[in-house]
Amino acid sequence: MKTAVLIAVCGILIGAGCASKNEIKAPPGGADSLAMVVRPDQQIRNAQIFFYSKATRKTEILADYIEKYEKQDSTLAWGLTVYFYDSTGKEISNLVADSGLVRERTNMMVANGNVKVLSEDSSLLLTEQLLWNARESKIETDKFVTIIQKGDTLTGYGLEADERLSKITIKKQVSGRFQDTKELEP
Repeated sequence: MKTAVLIAVCGILIGAGCASKNEIKAPPGGADSLAMVVRPDQQIRNAQIFFYSKATRKTEILADYIEKYEKQDSTLAWGLTVYFYDSTGKEISNLVADSGLVRERTNMMVANGNVKVLSEDSSLLLTEQLLWNARESKIETDKFVTIIQKGDTLTGYGLEADERLSKITIKKQVSGRFQDTKELEP
């Protein structure tokens, strides 16, 4: 008798366990919430986005592929190249990254993965993530950075700089290698 009850209890527990594993549950809010899946408003290959200040082109963004989400003010881009221009329309630097997120209403962009910024004077910034603020013409990150200028290399964590890479602040753990140290000797 005890064995029969034990087998029956085990059978009920196993059956209940199987039912819960194989059961498909509706998402919270019922079947109508399936319609809430966010899909891009636009999908574009070989795309271009321009930012202007009054009538002057400030930035040109090129991407292999873009997904644009209007309501979220989000444009996701892969295979990203960005050109920065001064007030006369002259290119002052360019950025290359694996991907990025552009917020057009706030003129902000986050570049991700193998980020490289090359300025007109051949200064090079390397990092994994970078925030670009178009309104302030400023780039910044809290990630590890490498800056190469005229043969000198600086590294550290965190950075604030202008788009030309002429005014750079590395925030912490700064170290460097200098090509010509004769000027530094006492």
